[in-house]
Amino acid sequence: MLKTLAIQDLDLDRAIGELMTSAERASVAGFAREAFQALTALLDEGPWRMPAHGAIMHRLQRLLPDVAFLADQACPAVGDQAAISRARQPEWGTQQAIARTGALAMVGRRQLQTAGADWGEAFLATLSQRRQAFASFCVDAEFVLKARVARQFRCGTGAIDPQQVTQLAALGVAADVLAGLSVTSEAIEIAPAAEATETLTIARALARYLGETGDHGGYLADFVFQASWMLLADAGKVPDAKEVAAAWLASRPDACSQILGLAVVPAIRDALRSGAFAQAAQVDAEAVKAWLAAVSSRRATRRAAPANDPVWSPPRSADAFVSSLQGTSLHDLHWRQVPVPGNGEHAWVAAVPPGRRKPLWQEAMALVDRTGRWPLITTLWSGSPGSTDVDELGEALFARSAYGFGASRDDLSPRSFIATSRSVDTQVFLDELAQLEYRADEPGQLQAWRDELASIGASLDGVEEAWASCGGDRLRFEHWLAAHEAAQDLADPERGRQPSFDPDNAWLILLPTAHGEDALAYLHWFGLERGSTDGFIALLRRWREQHGAVLFAHYGTMLEFVVQRPPLAFKDAMRLAREHLLAAPCTLVLPGMALRHYALGLVGHAEWFLHERP
Repeated sequence: MLKTLAIQDLDLDRAIGELMTSAERASVAGFAREAFQALTALLDEGPWRMPAHGAIMHRLQRLLPDVAFLADQACPAVGDQAAISRARQPEWGTQQAIARTGALAMVGRRQLQTAGADWGEAFLATLSQRRQAFASFCVDAEFVLKARVARQFRCGTGAIDPQQVTQLAALGVAADVLAGLSVTSEAIEIAPAAEATETLTIARALARYLGETGDHGGYLADFVFQASWMLLADAGKVPDAKEVAAAWLASRPDACSQILGLAVVPAIRDALRSGAFAQAAQVDAEAVKAWLAAVSSRRATRRAAPANDPVWSPPRSADAFVSSLQGTSLHDLHWRQVPVPGNGEHAWVAAVPPGRRKPLWQEAMALVDRTGRWPLITTLWSGSPGSTDVDELGEALFARSAYGFGASRDDLSPRSFIATSRSVDTQVFLDELAQLEYRADEPGQLQAWRDELASIGASLDGVEEAWASCGGDRLRFEHWLAAHEAAQDLADPERGRQPSFDPDNAWLILLPTAHGEDALAYLHWFGLERGSTDGFIALLRRWREQHGAVLFAHYGTMLEFVVQRPPLAFKDAMRLAREHLLAAPCTLVLPGMALRHYALGLVGHAEWFLHERP
């Protein structure tokens, strides 16, 4: 179970990600020293060298201290994580144990009913036969186990003292805020039957359900396994903990990271060091030896990044810039020369009346050949202070920190992302996004389609037969549904369109680039959490080249485009709609919009609105 498929992969993210996953599993199996040896190779020059930024760097910052603690080795500094000496590790471990067990005990939802009121031997043994009860079982188990964690580790459930809620109300704290605080101000109520149910019995009921139904269970199932395992291992019930670990890892092979995160608890640390969970992790000494040999054999090196574009910094003064706007409405705006942090570039930024943002943007667009700068509308979510310091404005607009959570790289400058975007294969990038797509199971998706038809008054005749004829091809069936609705005169393009966002403050930015897609390298969009920044830049470039779609506004989670050549044929619009769905699922998911309806809304339409949010 220690994987070595990506050892020689030129994609360092894939290679290092596989190495860290195997290091987690080796540590759980009792081979923390060997895992530590492999992980520290990432800090040395050579084929495993970890780039300075990226999601895998943040993962290593979390992982290495835990493995070092378990291996009884001093933890070297990594990224923003300071070194932890062996002398400091006991104190660090105690602090982390308190924080992590407390986090597991903390209640995050309002309890709507007494937990486990219908539990009993027969109920738990036949859970898979009453699938509709599984969700409530998980919620009840969460409350039951949180109460047990709080008791066993002598911590609270995150409860705020009810008296404090009263005091805050007297101070004028809003009722909706108080309602959120009150969620955790009440004691957990547990039915006697649930209180009498052993922790192992709860975990066994979950494991039996997952095994018999093939479901994955979701985050609540993960919590039930994690809390049960922790309670049993901490109580010294190692055989029971081994059973739970085996069931958990069979359901979620990547759960080793959650197991390892509890190595700071003394009893659990000792159990892990003893190798008690080697069988559950399916790792032995020979496997570890072979894994380390494979790790040391890596010869592949990361593909060299292309040279960055020259920094765009024209030698014109502020007066010369403003003079170039003579004869336009832009001339009368109050322009600020705002630095882009870290690379010597600057942008020109001006506050504009929100109601005039589109005409002013259009005027700036007409000057791109003269200025070489792409105009972009944005908003400041903190408001629109007229005296904003230019350095503060630069940090607010062009902060680089969020870019450090994407694909690994040493350079987070905008010019670096723009340069690497030119070598991105957009189809490969879309295929990677498709791997992240949530797909409802077949019964759930069929019901969703029926509900969509019913909501617009469409007939359900022929739906089952058409689905069968499509052989499981969902995109093909969406085409059938579109034709089915059109045949009943129910096709409405407006159903697939959303209104534009109206900010309460607006800013016009003239970026140091002549292409709108490059804006994603300067202002972070939340959708970049789904894939690489250079991949999204390349995708927007593809949309510009194919459809004349250019970025007009960027509001952090929302992007608005002006489109010169929108698709005119429905089949082309469906292909584009699918790309939009992969790039920004919230665009369709939040308003509950069907893919075919969204596609019909794209036909001949000169505006696009993409939305992706937490």
